[in-house]
Amino acid sequence: MLLILINWIYIFISSLSFGFLLKKLFKIDSHNFTIHHILGLISITLFSWCYAFFFALDIVFYGIMSSITIAGLWLFKSDIKTHFTQFKNSWISFSKTYKLGLLFIFIIALAMSSVTPSIFDNESYYIQTIKWLNEYGFVKGLGNLHIFFAQTSSWHILQATFTFPFLESNFNDLNGYFLVIFSFFCVQQLHQYKTSKKINQLYVGSVLVGLPFIIFFINAPSPDLPVFLISQLLFYLFIKHFKEIDYSRFMLILLLTIFLCVIKITTCVLVLLPIILLVKHYSLLKGKLVKPILFSFFVLVLFLMKNVFLTGYLLYPLQILDVLNVDWKVPTALIQLFKVGTYNAAFDYQELANLSTSQLFIAWITSFKFNGIINIIFTTLLISFPFLWYFKSKEKAVFILYVIGVLHFVLAWIFSPQYRFFFFYMLFFAMQICVWFFRKEKTIVFFMAVSLLLSLVPFLTELKLSNYTTIKKTNTKTSLLKFENILQPNVNSSMSPDFEEQIENGFHYNSPTKESYFWTAGNTPLPAVNTKQIDFIKKYYKIVPSLRTEDVGDGFKSVDCE
Repeated sequence: MLLILINWIYIFISSLSFGFLLKKLFKIDSHNFTIHHILGLISITLFSWCYAFFFALDIVFYGIMSSITIAGLWLFKSDIKTHFTQFKNSWISFSKTYKLGLLFIFIIALAMSSVTPSIFDNESYYIQTIKWLNEYGFVKGLGNLHIFFAQTSSWHILQATFTFPFLESNFNDLNGYFLVIFSFFCVQQLHQYKTSKKINQLYVGSVLVGLPFIIFFINAPSPDLPVFLISQLLFYLFIKHFKEIDYSRFMLILLLTIFLCVIKITTCVLVLLPIILLVKHYSLLKGKLVKPILFSFFVLVLFLMKNVFLTGYLLYPLQILDVLNVDWKVPTALIQLFKVGTYNAAFDYQELANLSTSQLFIAWITSFKFNGIINIIFTTLLISFPFLWYFKSKEKAVFILYVIGVLHFVLAWIFSPQYRFFFFYMLFFAMQICVWFFRKEKTIVFFMAVSLLLSLVPFLTELKLSNYTTIKKTNTKTSLLKFENILQPNVNSSMSPDFEEQIENGFHYNSPTKESYFWTAGNTPLPAVNTKQIDFIKKYYKIVPSLRTEDVGDGFKSVDCE
Protein backbone atom coordinates (compact mmCIF):
# COMPACT_ATOMS: atom_id res chain seq x y z
CA MET A 1 0.00 0.00 0.00
CA LEU A 2 2.88 2.33 0.77
CA LEU A 3 4.40 1.93 -2.70
CA ILE A 4 0.95 2.40 -4.26
CA LEU A 5 0.53 5.63 -2.29
CA ILE A 6 3.90 6.89 -3.56
CA ASN A 7 2.82 6.15 -7.12
CA TRP A 8 -0.48 7.96 -6.55
CA ILE A 9 1.46 11.00 -5.41
CA TYR A 10 3.45 10.86 -8.64
CA ILE A 11 0.25 10.60 -10.70
CA PHE A 12 -1.26 13.48 -8.72
CA ILE A 13 1.73 15.78 -9.25
CA SER A 14 1.95 14.90 -12.95
CA SER A 15 -1.77 15.49 -13.60
CA LEU A 16 -1.59 18.71 -11.56
CA SER A 17 1.18 20.08 -13.78
CA PHE A 18 -0.14 18.81 -17.11
CA GLY A 19 -3.67 19.97 -16.29
CA PHE A 20 -2.63 23.60 -16.60
CA LEU A 21 -1.29 22.99 -20.11
CA LEU A 22 -4.72 22.00 -21.42
CA LYS A 23 -6.54 24.68 -19.43
CA LYS A 24 -4.27 27.43 -20.71
CA LEU A 25 -4.37 26.15 -24.29
CA PHE A 26 -8.18 26.12 -24.48
CA LYS A 27 -8.84 28.88 -21.91
CA ILE A 28 -10.89 26.62 -19.66
CA ASP A 29 -11.77 28.56 -16.54
CA SER A 30 -12.98 25.65 -14.39
CA HIS A 31 -11.28 25.60 -10.98
CA ASN A 32 -12.80 22.32 -9.87
CA PHE A 33 -10.23 20.00 -8.30
CA THR A 34 -11.38 16.77 -9.99
CA ILE A 35 -11.94 18.32 -13.42
CA HIS A 36 -8.44 19.83 -13.33
CA HIS A 37 -6.82 16.45 -12.70
CA ILE A 38 -8.91 14.74 -15.39
CA LEU A 39 -7.69 17.39 -17.83
CA GLY A 40 -4.16 16.62 -16.65
CA LEU A 41 -4.68 12.92 -17.40
CA ILE A 42 -5.96 13.82 -20.87
CA SER A 43 -2.81 15.89 -21.52
CA ILE A 44 -0.53 13.09 -20.33
CA THR A 45 -2.40 10.56 -22.47
CA LEU A 46 -1.95 12.61 -25.63
CA PHE A 47 1.73 13.23 -24.90
CA SER A 48 2.38 9.52 -24.24
CA TRP A 49 0.33 8.54 -27.29
CA CYS A 50 2.45 10.69 -29.63
CA TYR A 51 5.68 9.48 -28.02
CA ALA A 52 4.73 5.78 -28.35
CA PHE A 53 4.64 6.00 -32.15
CA PHE A 54 8.41 6.48 -32.10
CA PHE A 55 9.78 5.13 -28.83
CA ALA A 56 9.00 2.85 -25.91
CA LEU A 57 7.45 4.28 -22.75
CA ASP A 58 10.58 3.28 -20.84
CA ILE A 59 12.92 4.93 -18.36
CA VAL A 60 13.94 7.60 -20.89
CA PHE A 61 10.30 8.54 -21.37
CA TYR A 62 9.78 8.73 -17.60
CA GLY A 63 12.74 11.08 -17.36
CA ILE A 64 11.32 13.35 -20.07
CA MET A 65 7.83 13.38 -18.57
CA SER A 66 9.15 14.05 -15.08
CA SER A 67 11.17 16.97 -16.44
CA ILE A 68 8.07 18.44 -18.10
CA THR A 69 6.16 17.96 -14.85
CA ILE A 70 8.79 19.80 -12.82
CA ALA A 71 8.94 22.61 -15.39
CA GLY A 72 5.15 22.91 -15.22
CA LEU A 73 5.22 23.10 -11.42
CA TRP A 74 7.64 26.01 -11.62
CA LEU A 75 5.84 27.75 -14.50
CA PHE A 76 2.38 27.51 -12.89
CA LYS A 77 3.43 27.90 -9.26
CA SER A 78 1.00 30.75 -8.56
CA ASP A 79 -1.88 28.81 -10.12
CA ILE A 80 -0.92 25.74 -8.10
CA LYS A 81 -1.05 27.74 -4.90
CA THR A 82 -4.57 28.86 -5.76
CA HIS A 83 -5.47 25.27 -6.67
CA PHE A 84 -4.46 23.96 -3.25
CA THR A 85 -6.14 26.83 -1.45
CA GLN A 86 -9.43 26.01 -3.16
CA PHE A 87 -8.99 22.31 -2.36
CA LYS A 88 -8.29 23.14 1.28
CA ASN A 89 -11.37 25.35 1.51
CA SER A 90 -13.54 22.62 0.01
CA TRP A 91 -12.18 20.02 2.41
CA ILE A 92 -12.70 22.25 5.45
CA SER A 93 -16.30 22.93 4.42
CA PHE A 94 -17.19 19.21 4.33
CA SER A 95 -18.99 17.66 7.28
CA LYS A 96 -17.29 14.97 9.35
CA THR A 97 -19.48 12.38 7.63
CA TYR A 98 -18.19 13.37 4.21
CA LYS A 99 -14.58 13.52 5.36
CA LEU A 100 -14.80 10.06 6.90
CA GLY A 101 -16.49 8.74 3.76
CA LEU A 102 -13.69 10.05 1.54
CA LEU A 103 -11.02 8.65 3.85
CA PHE A 104 -12.82 5.31 3.79
CA ILE A 105 -12.88 5.29 -0.03
CA PHE A 106 -9.22 6.33 -0.09
CA ILE A 107 -8.19 3.41 2.14
CA ILE A 108 -10.42 0.90 0.31
CA ALA A 109 -9.07 1.98 -3.10
CA LEU A 110 -5.50 1.87 -1.79
CA ALA A 111 -6.00 -1.62 -0.36
CA MET A 112 -7.79 -2.94 -3.44
CA SER A 113 -5.00 -1.58 -5.66
CA SER A 114 -2.50 -3.59 -3.63
CA VAL A 115 -4.01 -7.02 -4.31
CA THR A 116 -3.88 -9.18 -7.43
CA PRO A 117 -6.47 -8.22 -10.09
CA SER A 118 -9.39 -10.58 -10.66
CA ILE A 119 -10.69 -9.26 -13.99
CA PHE A 120 -10.30 -11.82 -16.76
CA ASP A 121 -9.28 -9.25 -19.39
CA ASN A 122 -6.30 -8.34 -17.24
CA GLU A 123 -4.83 -11.75 -18.07
CA SER A 124 -5.94 -11.84 -21.71
CA TYR A 125 -4.62 -8.48 -22.87
CA TYR A 126 -4.35 -5.62 -20.31
CA ILE A 127 -0.95 -6.71 -18.95
CA GLN A 128 0.47 -7.59 -22.35
CA THR A 129 -0.77 -4.39 -24.03
CA ILE A 130 0.96 -2.30 -21.36
CA LYS A 131 4.15 -4.40 -21.56
CA TRP A 132 4.37 -3.83 -25.32
CA LEU A 133 4.00 -0.08 -24.80
CA ASN A 134 6.65 -0.02 -22.08
CA GLU A 135 9.15 -2.13 -24.01
CA TYR A 136 8.53 -1.11 -27.64
CA GLY A 137 5.80 1.54 -27.98
CA PHE A 138 3.26 0.96 -30.74
CA VAL A 139 4.20 -2.16 -32.72
CA LYS A 140 3.09 -2.66 -36.30
CA GLY A 141 0.73 -5.58 -36.80
CA LEU A 142 0.54 -6.47 -33.10
CA GLY A 143 -3.00 -7.70 -33.72
CA ASN A 144 -1.55 -10.56 -35.74
CA LEU A 145 0.10 -11.93 -32.60
CA HIS A 146 -3.07 -11.71 -30.48
CA ILE A 147 -6.19 -10.06 -31.87
CA PHE A 148 -7.05 -8.59 -28.45
CA PHE A 149 -3.78 -6.63 -28.42
CA ALA A 150 -5.12 -4.59 -31.34
CA GLN A 151 -7.54 -2.74 -29.03
CA THR A 152 -4.97 -0.75 -26.98
CA SER A 153 -7.22 1.71 -25.20
CA SER A 154 -5.85 5.16 -24.43
CA TRP A 155 -6.41 4.18 -20.78
CA HIS A 156 -3.76 1.48 -21.23
CA ILE A 157 -1.44 4.07 -22.75
CA LEU A 158 -2.03 6.18 -19.65
CA GLN A 159 -1.45 3.23 -17.31
CA ALA A 160 1.80 2.46 -19.14
CA THR A 161 2.82 6.01 -18.28
CA PHE A 162 2.55 5.22 -14.56
CA THR A 163 3.61 1.56 -14.43
CA PHE A 164 7.35 2.12 -13.78
CA PRO A 165 8.36 -1.12 -15.57
CA PHE A 166 12.05 -0.66 -14.76
CA LEU A 167 11.33 -1.12 -11.02
CA GLU A 168 10.80 -4.45 -9.30
CA SER A 169 7.05 -3.85 -8.93
CA ASN A 170 4.81 -3.01 -11.88
CA PHE A 171 2.04 -0.71 -10.71
CA ASN A 172 -1.52 -1.40 -11.80
CA ASP A 173 -3.22 1.24 -9.69
CA LEU A 174 -4.43 4.03 -11.99
CA ASN A 175 -8.08 3.04 -11.52
CA GLY A 176 -7.80 3.24 -7.74
CA TYR A 177 -6.37 6.73 -7.95
CA PHE A 178 -9.07 7.82 -10.39
CA LEU A 179 -11.85 6.55 -8.13
CA VAL A 180 -10.49 8.63 -5.26
CA ILE A 181 -10.33 11.93 -7.16
CA PHE A 182 -13.76 11.31 -8.69
CA SER A 183 -15.22 10.52 -5.27
CA PHE A 184 -14.07 13.97 -4.14
CA PHE A 185 -16.20 15.48 -6.93
CA CYS A 186 -19.25 13.42 -5.89
CA VAL A 187 -18.95 14.48 -2.25
CA GLN A 188 -18.37 18.10 -3.31
CA GLN A 189 -21.63 18.11 -5.28
CA LEU A 190 -23.57 16.50 -2.44
CA HIS A 191 -22.22 19.14 -0.07
CA GLN A 192 -23.23 21.97 -2.41
CA TYR A 193 -26.70 20.47 -2.81
CA LYS A 194 -27.42 21.47 0.79
CA THR A 195 -27.65 25.09 -0.30
CA SER A 196 -28.31 24.94 -4.06
CA LYS A 197 -31.04 22.23 -3.99
CA LYS A 198 -30.18 21.45 -7.62
CA ILE A 199 -31.33 17.91 -8.31
CA ASN A 200 -28.50 17.17 -10.75
CA GLN A 201 -25.90 17.75 -8.05
CA LEU A 202 -27.72 15.15 -5.97
CA TYR A 203 -27.68 12.80 -8.97
CA VAL A 204 -23.95 12.98 -9.66
CA GLY A 205 -23.20 12.69 -5.95
CA SER A 206 -25.28 9.52 -5.74
CA VAL A 207 -23.01 7.75 -8.25
CA LEU A 208 -20.99 6.41 -5.30
CA VAL A 209 -23.97 4.20 -4.44
CA GLY A 210 -22.60 1.93 -7.20
CA LEU A 211 -19.30 1.42 -5.36
CA PRO A 212 -19.88 -2.29 -4.46
CA PHE A 213 -19.86 -3.05 -8.20
CA ILE A 214 -17.27 -0.48 -9.28
CA ILE A 215 -14.74 -1.68 -6.71
CA PHE A 216 -14.07 -4.86 -8.73
CA PHE A 217 -12.59 -2.70 -11.50
CA ILE A 218 -10.07 -0.94 -9.24
CA ASN A 219 -7.07 -3.27 -9.22
CA ALA A 220 -6.75 -3.68 -12.99
CA PRO A 221 -6.35 -0.96 -15.65
CA SER A 222 -9.85 -1.65 -16.94
CA PRO A 223 -11.13 1.10 -19.29
CA ASP A 224 -14.62 0.37 -17.96
CA LEU A 225 -14.10 2.20 -14.66
CA PRO A 226 -13.19 5.61 -16.17
CA VAL A 227 -16.06 5.18 -18.65
CA PHE A 228 -18.51 4.47 -15.81
CA LEU A 229 -17.41 7.60 -13.93
CA ILE A 230 -16.41 10.17 -16.56
CA SER A 231 -19.70 9.55 -18.41
CA GLN A 232 -21.61 10.61 -15.29
CA LEU A 233 -19.59 13.81 -15.11
CA LEU A 234 -20.28 14.42 -18.81
CA PHE A 235 -24.02 13.81 -18.37
CA TYR A 236 -24.07 16.15 -15.38
CA LEU A 237 -22.34 18.94 -17.31
CA PHE A 238 -24.59 18.41 -20.33
CA ILE A 239 -27.72 18.78 -18.20
CA LYS A 240 -26.28 21.73 -16.27
CA HIS A 241 -25.23 23.72 -19.35
CA PHE A 242 -27.89 22.60 -21.82
CA LYS A 243 -29.80 25.88 -21.67
CA GLU A 244 -26.89 28.22 -21.18
CA ILE A 245 -23.27 27.67 -22.17
CA ASP A 246 -20.07 29.49 -23.02
CA TYR A 247 -16.90 28.49 -24.91
CA SER A 248 -15.05 27.27 -21.80
CA ARG A 249 -17.84 24.92 -20.73
CA PHE A 250 -18.40 23.70 -24.29
CA MET A 251 -14.69 22.94 -24.67
CA LEU A 252 -14.69 21.02 -21.39
CA ILE A 253 -17.63 18.88 -22.54
CA LEU A 254 -15.91 18.27 -25.88
CA LEU A 255 -12.65 17.21 -24.19
CA LEU A 256 -14.44 14.77 -21.89
CA THR A 257 -16.39 13.33 -24.81
CA ILE A 258 -13.28 12.79 -26.92
CA PHE A 259 -11.46 11.26 -23.95
CA LEU A 260 -14.29 8.77 -23.42
CA CYS A 261 -14.30 7.82 -27.10
CA VAL A 262 -10.57 7.04 -27.18
CA ILE A 263 -10.78 5.16 -23.87
CA LYS A 264 -13.53 2.93 -25.25
CA ILE A 265 -14.67 3.35 -28.85
CA THR A 266 -18.06 1.83 -27.97
CA THR A 267 -18.94 5.20 -26.40
CA CYS A 268 -18.63 6.98 -29.77
CA VAL A 269 -22.38 7.76 -29.83
CA LEU A 270 -21.64 10.33 -27.08
CA VAL A 271 -20.21 12.67 -29.73
CA LEU A 272 -23.85 13.65 -30.22
CA LEU A 273 -23.71 15.59 -26.95
CA PRO A 274 -21.26 18.34 -28.02
CA ILE A 275 -22.88 18.35 -31.48
CA ILE A 276 -26.30 19.01 -29.91
CA LEU A 277 -24.88 21.81 -27.78
CA LEU A 278 -23.10 23.29 -30.79
CA VAL A 279 -26.28 23.32 -32.88
CA LYS A 280 -28.34 24.74 -30.02
CA HIS A 281 -25.84 27.51 -29.21
CA TYR A 282 -24.24 27.96 -32.63
CA SER A 283 -24.69 31.74 -32.72
CA LEU A 284 -22.70 32.02 -29.49
CA LEU A 285 -19.96 29.50 -30.37
CA LYS A 286 -19.51 29.97 -34.13
CA GLY A 287 -16.63 32.44 -33.81
CA LYS A 288 -14.61 30.17 -31.51
CA LEU A 289 -14.60 26.83 -33.29
CA VAL A 290 -11.09 26.77 -34.77
CA LYS A 291 -9.40 25.22 -31.72
CA PRO A 292 -12.15 22.64 -31.05
CA ILE A 293 -12.08 21.54 -34.71
CA LEU A 294 -8.28 21.35 -34.87
CA PHE A 295 -8.10 19.44 -31.59
CA SER A 296 -10.79 16.97 -32.66
CA PHE A 297 -8.98 16.41 -35.96
CA PHE A 298 -5.66 15.93 -34.14
CA VAL A 299 -7.08 13.23 -31.86
CA LEU A 300 -8.84 11.57 -34.80
CA VAL A 301 -5.52 11.36 -36.65
CA LEU A 302 -3.88 9.79 -33.58
CA PHE A 303 -6.71 7.28 -33.34
CA LEU A 304 -6.49 6.33 -37.03
CA MET A 305 -2.70 6.06 -36.89
CA LYS A 306 -2.89 3.78 -33.86
CA ASN A 307 -5.34 1.52 -35.69
CA VAL A 308 -3.12 1.41 -38.77
CA PHE A 309 -0.03 0.59 -36.71
CA LEU A 310 -1.69 -2.24 -34.82
CA THR A 311 -3.93 -3.73 -37.52
CA GLY A 312 -3.46 -2.09 -40.93
CA TYR A 313 -7.06 -0.76 -40.85
CA LEU A 314 -8.13 2.84 -40.27
CA LEU A 315 -11.34 2.06 -38.38
CA TYR A 316 -10.58 -1.31 -36.77
CA PRO A 317 -12.52 -3.47 -36.02
CA LEU A 318 -14.65 -2.11 -38.86
CA GLN A 319 -13.22 -2.89 -42.27
CA ILE A 320 -14.77 0.04 -44.08
CA LEU A 321 -12.31 2.48 -45.66
CA ASP A 322 -9.98 -0.46 -46.25
CA VAL A 323 -7.66 1.56 -48.47
CA LEU A 324 -4.26 0.56 -47.11
CA ASN A 325 -2.17 -2.31 -48.40
CA VAL A 326 0.46 -2.90 -45.75
CA ASP A 327 2.14 -6.23 -45.12
CA TRP A 328 1.06 -6.26 -41.45
CA LYS A 329 -2.68 -6.02 -42.15
CA VAL A 330 -4.63 -8.42 -39.92
CA PRO A 331 -6.42 -11.09 -42.00
CA THR A 332 -10.21 -10.79 -42.28
CA ALA A 333 -10.57 -14.23 -40.72
CA LEU A 334 -8.99 -13.06 -37.44
CA ILE A 335 -11.16 -9.95 -37.30
CA GLN A 336 -14.24 -12.10 -37.87
CA LEU A 337 -13.11 -14.44 -35.09
CA PHE A 338 -12.85 -11.43 -32.77
CA LYS A 339 -16.27 -10.07 -33.76
CA VAL A 340 -18.05 -13.40 -33.38
CA GLY A 341 -16.39 -14.12 -30.04
CA THR A 342 -17.20 -10.66 -28.70
CA TYR A 343 -20.83 -10.96 -29.78
CA ASN A 344 -21.29 -14.48 -28.40
CA ALA A 345 -19.81 -13.42 -25.06
CA ALA A 346 -22.90 -11.27 -24.49
CA PHE A 347 -25.05 -14.40 -24.73
CA ASP A 348 -22.94 -16.62 -22.47
CA TYR A 349 -21.60 -18.37 -25.58
CA GLN A 350 -24.96 -20.02 -26.20
CA GLU A 351 -25.77 -21.51 -29.60
CA LEU A 352 -27.25 -18.56 -31.52
CA ALA A 353 -27.63 -20.00 -35.01
CA ASN A 354 -31.14 -19.72 -36.49
CA LEU A 355 -32.55 -17.79 -33.50
CA SER A 356 -35.11 -15.06 -34.17
CA THR A 357 -34.75 -11.61 -32.60
CA SER A 358 -37.20 -12.48 -29.82
CA GLN A 359 -35.35 -15.71 -29.12
CA LEU A 360 -32.06 -13.82 -29.04
CA PHE A 361 -33.53 -11.41 -26.51
CA ILE A 362 -34.72 -14.27 -24.30
CA ALA A 363 -31.26 -15.85 -24.51
CA TRP A 364 -29.74 -12.49 -23.55
CA ILE A 365 -31.85 -11.84 -20.45
CA THR A 366 -31.43 -15.45 -19.31
CA SER A 367 -27.65 -15.34 -19.58
CA PHE A 368 -25.55 -16.88 -16.84
CA LYS A 369 -26.37 -15.51 -13.34
CA PHE A 370 -24.93 -12.00 -12.90
CA ASN A 371 -25.01 -11.15 -16.60
CA GLY A 372 -28.66 -12.09 -16.92
CA ILE A 373 -29.61 -10.14 -13.78
CA ILE A 374 -27.88 -7.00 -15.07
CA ASN A 375 -29.60 -7.40 -18.46
CA ILE A 376 -33.03 -7.71 -16.82
CA ILE A 377 -32.42 -4.65 -14.63
CA PHE A 378 -31.23 -2.58 -17.58
CA THR A 379 -34.23 -3.60 -19.71
CA THR A 380 -36.58 -2.66 -16.88
CA LEU A 381 -34.91 0.74 -16.50
CA LEU A 382 -34.94 1.33 -20.25
CA ILE A 383 -38.69 0.68 -20.45
CA SER A 384 -39.76 2.50 -17.28
CA PHE A 385 -37.49 5.55 -17.51
CA PRO A 386 -39.51 7.67 -20.02
CA PHE A 387 -42.72 7.20 -18.00
CA LEU A 388 -41.03 8.15 -14.74
CA TRP A 389 -39.33 11.08 -16.47
CA TYR A 390 -42.71 12.38 -17.63
CA PHE A 391 -44.19 12.32 -14.13
CA LYS A 392 -41.07 13.22 -12.11
CA SER A 393 -38.83 15.45 -14.22
CA LYS A 394 -39.76 16.58 -17.75
CA GLU A 395 -36.26 18.08 -18.09
CA LYS A 396 -35.45 18.12 -21.79
CA ALA A 397 -31.71 17.48 -21.43
CA VAL A 398 -32.37 14.34 -19.36
CA PHE A 399 -34.71 12.95 -22.02
CA ILE A 400 -32.13 13.64 -24.75
CA LEU A 401 -29.66 11.55 -22.76
CA TYR A 402 -32.27 8.81 -22.56
CA VAL A 403 -32.76 8.83 -26.35
CA ILE A 404 -28.99 8.66 -26.87
CA GLY A 405 -28.88 5.80 -24.38
CA VAL A 406 -31.48 3.90 -26.41
CA LEU A 407 -29.48 4.53 -29.59
CA HIS A 408 -26.33 3.32 -27.87
CA PHE A 409 -28.07 0.12 -26.78
CA VAL A 410 -29.32 -0.52 -30.33
CA LEU A 411 -25.75 -0.23 -31.61
CA ALA A 412 -24.49 -2.45 -28.79
CA TRP A 413 -27.14 -5.01 -29.67
CA ILE A 414 -25.88 -5.11 -33.24
CA PHE A 415 -22.21 -5.53 -32.30
CA SER A 416 -22.17 -7.03 -28.79
CA PRO A 417 -24.71 -6.31 -26.01
CA GLN A 418 -22.32 -6.97 -23.11
CA TYR A 419 -23.40 -5.17 -19.96
CA ARG A 420 -20.03 -3.40 -19.68
CA PHE A 421 -20.81 -1.52 -22.89
CA PHE A 422 -23.98 0.10 -21.55
CA PHE A 423 -23.61 -0.09 -17.75
CA PHE A 424 -22.88 3.63 -17.52
CA TYR A 425 -26.36 4.33 -18.92
CA MET A 426 -27.80 1.90 -16.42
CA LEU A 427 -26.03 3.86 -13.68
CA PHE A 428 -27.42 7.12 -15.08
CA PHE A 429 -31.00 5.80 -15.30
CA ALA A 430 -30.88 4.25 -11.82
CA MET A 431 -29.41 7.30 -10.09
CA GLN A 432 -31.81 9.70 -11.82
CA ILE A 433 -34.77 7.62 -10.67
CA CYS A 434 -33.25 7.38 -7.20
CA VAL A 435 -33.04 11.16 -6.74
CA TRP A 436 -36.50 11.69 -8.24
CA PHE A 437 -37.96 9.63 -5.42
CA PHE A 438 -35.45 10.46 -2.67
CA ARG A 439 -34.71 14.15 -2.90
CA LYS A 440 -33.11 14.39 0.52
CA GLU A 441 -29.34 14.50 0.86
CA LYS A 442 -29.48 12.44 4.07
CA THR A 443 -31.26 9.60 2.27
CA ILE A 444 -28.60 9.47 -0.45
CA VAL A 445 -25.87 9.59 2.20
CA PHE A 446 -27.50 6.62 3.94
CA PHE A 447 -27.49 4.62 0.67
CA MET A 448 -23.84 5.58 0.20
CA ALA A 449 -22.96 4.41 3.71
CA VAL A 450 -24.54 1.02 3.01
CA SER A 451 -22.61 0.84 -0.26
CA LEU A 452 -19.34 1.62 1.49
CA LEU A 453 -19.93 -1.23 3.94
CA LEU A 454 -20.81 -3.63 1.11
CA SER A 455 -17.55 -2.69 -0.63
CA LEU A 456 -15.72 -4.46 2.21
CA VAL A 457 -16.99 -7.86 1.04
CA PRO A 458 -14.02 -8.60 -1.29
CA PHE A 459 -11.67 -8.07 1.66
CA LEU A 460 -13.58 -10.42 3.95
CA THR A 461 -13.94 -13.42 1.66
CA GLU A 462 -12.61 -14.78 -1.62
CA LEU A 463 -15.24 -14.56 -4.34
CA LYS A 464 -14.89 -16.96 -7.25
CA LEU A 465 -16.11 -14.63 -9.99
CA SER A 466 -16.35 -17.45 -12.51
CA ASN A 467 -19.41 -18.63 -10.57
CA TYR A 468 -21.23 -15.42 -11.42
CA THR A 469 -20.05 -14.48 -14.90
CA THR A 470 -19.76 -15.96 -18.38
CA ILE A 471 -16.08 -16.77 -17.88
CA LYS A 472 -16.76 -20.21 -16.44
CA LYS A 473 -13.64 -21.92 -17.78
CA THR A 474 -11.27 -19.95 -15.60
CA ASN A 475 -10.53 -19.92 -11.89
CA THR A 476 -10.94 -16.15 -11.61
CA LYS A 477 -11.40 -15.07 -7.99
CA THR A 478 -10.78 -12.07 -5.77
CA SER A 479 -7.52 -11.84 -3.86
CA LEU A 480 -7.45 -11.16 -0.11
CA LEU A 481 -5.31 -8.37 1.32
CA LYS A 482 -2.23 -9.71 3.10
CA PHE A 483 -0.09 -8.11 5.80
CA GLU A 484 2.88 -7.78 3.45
CA ASN A 485 0.70 -5.74 1.08
CA ILE A 486 0.92 -2.82 3.49
CA LEU A 487 4.32 -2.14 1.93
CA GLN A 488 4.56 -4.22 -1.23
CA PRO A 489 1.65 -4.66 -3.67
CA ASN A 490 0.85 -8.12 -4.99
CA VAL A 491 1.92 -9.18 -8.45
CA ASN A 492 -0.35 -7.87 -11.21
CA SER A 493 -1.30 -11.32 -12.54
CA SER A 494 -3.18 -14.22 -10.96
CA MET A 495 -1.63 -16.67 -13.43
CA SER A 496 1.42 -18.81 -12.80
CA PRO A 497 4.64 -17.01 -13.79
CA ASP A 498 5.88 -20.20 -15.45
CA PHE A 499 6.00 -20.23 -19.24
CA GLU A 500 7.23 -22.36 -22.10
CA GLU A 501 9.31 -21.33 -25.10
CA GLN A 502 7.66 -22.30 -28.37
CA ILE A 503 8.54 -22.17 -32.06
CA GLU A 504 6.02 -21.92 -34.87
CA ASN A 505 7.18 -21.66 -38.47
CA GLY A 506 10.49 -20.19 -37.32
CA PHE A 507 8.79 -17.72 -34.96
CA HIS A 508 9.97 -17.95 -31.33
CA TYR A 509 7.42 -16.96 -28.70
CA ASN A 510 6.60 -17.57 -25.04
CA SER A 511 3.40 -19.29 -23.92
CA PRO A 512 1.87 -19.67 -20.46
CA THR A 513 1.58 -23.21 -19.13
CA LYS A 514 -0.99 -25.70 -20.42
CA GLU A 515 -3.36 -25.02 -17.51
CA SER A 516 -4.00 -21.49 -18.83
CA TYR A 517 -7.19 -20.50 -20.63
CA PHE A 518 -7.27 -20.10 -24.43
CA TRP A 519 -6.97 -16.27 -24.67
CA THR A 520 -4.71 -15.63 -21.67
CA ALA A 521 -1.05 -14.65 -21.68
CA GLY A 522 -0.67 -13.12 -18.19
CA ASN A 523 2.66 -11.54 -17.39
CA THR A 524 4.63 -13.84 -19.68
CA PRO A 525 7.77 -12.23 -21.20
CA LEU A 526 7.41 -10.75 -24.70
CA PRO A 527 6.59 -11.87 -27.30
CA ALA A 528 3.84 -13.84 -25.57
CA VAL A 529 0.77 -15.65 -26.86
CA ASN A 530 -1.01 -18.80 -25.75
CA THR A 531 0.03 -21.83 -27.77
CA LYS A 532 -3.58 -23.09 -27.60
CA GLN A 533 -4.59 -20.00 -29.54
CA ILE A 534 -1.81 -20.49 -32.10
CA ASP A 535 -2.81 -24.11 -32.64
CA PHE A 536 -6.53 -23.32 -32.96
CA ILE A 537 -6.06 -20.56 -35.53
CA LYS A 538 -3.54 -22.69 -37.42
CA LYS A 539 -5.97 -25.62 -37.55
CA TYR A 540 -9.15 -23.76 -38.54
CA TYR A 541 -7.84 -20.69 -40.37
CA LYS A 542 -4.48 -21.92 -41.72
CA ILE A 543 -2.74 -18.79 -40.38
CA VAL A 544 0.19 -18.33 -38.01
CA PRO A 545 1.93 -15.14 -36.75
CA SER A 546 5.40 -14.29 -37.97
CA LEU A 547 7.94 -11.52 -37.45
CA ARG A 548 8.09 -8.90 -40.21
CA THR A 549 11.88 -8.77 -39.84
CA GLU A 550 14.37 -10.29 -37.46
CA ASP A 551 13.65 -7.45 -35.00
CA VAL A 552 10.58 -7.91 -32.76
CA GLY A 553 10.19 -4.14 -32.63
CA ASP A 554 9.42 -4.10 -36.37
CA GLY A 555 6.19 -5.95 -35.69
CA PHE A 556 4.24 -8.94 -36.90
CA LYS A 557 2.36 -10.25 -39.88
CA SER A 558 0.18 -13.28 -40.51
CA VAL A 559 1.38 -15.91 -42.95
CA ASP A 560 -0.35 -18.92 -44.50
CA CYS A 561 0.82 -22.22 -43.09
CA GLU A 562 -0.45 -24.50 -45.87
